[in-house]
Amino acid sequence: MTYQNSTEFAAGAGDRPRVLLVEDNTALRMLMADVLDLEGYQVTQAANADEMRSAIAWAETSRSKHDAFDLVVTDIRMPGQSGLEALSQLRRSGSQSQFLVVTAFPEDATTLRTTELGAPLLAKPFSLAEFRQVVATLVATSAVAQ
Repeated sequence: MTYQNSTEFAAGAGDRPRVLLVEDNTALRMLMADVLDLEGYQVTQAANADEMRSAIAWAETSRSKHDAFDLVVTDIRMPGQSGLEALSQLRRSGSQSQFLVVTAFPEDATTLRTTELGAPLLAKPFSLAEFRQVVATLVATSAVAQ
């Protein structure tokens, strides 16, 4: 697995909100991760749905509340399984993680499906300001729910 962050799932990383960022485009993933890091989030990066599921499974079975992700940001179209398929599987298995789905292909059916799965959709290209605002809102909502 090729998780990229400074903590590699390290427990007890303080009170920084944790975001799992899943994007197969390395340059975009690194840019988004840098933006989130500058905003004060602890970011774990994954390049595909398999890595996303592994990271979430690890976080959800961890004994430390600090290991849970406050938000999972995932692209839809990635090699192998799509982010939407992985999200659907995670929901069926009982995952309570909060998600934000990003896509360059915001078709009506995709928007409807993400809504059914309880995840807002952010269409690419988006501004970094818009991305920061949506993430901040979702993380704040996640913190209130816990």
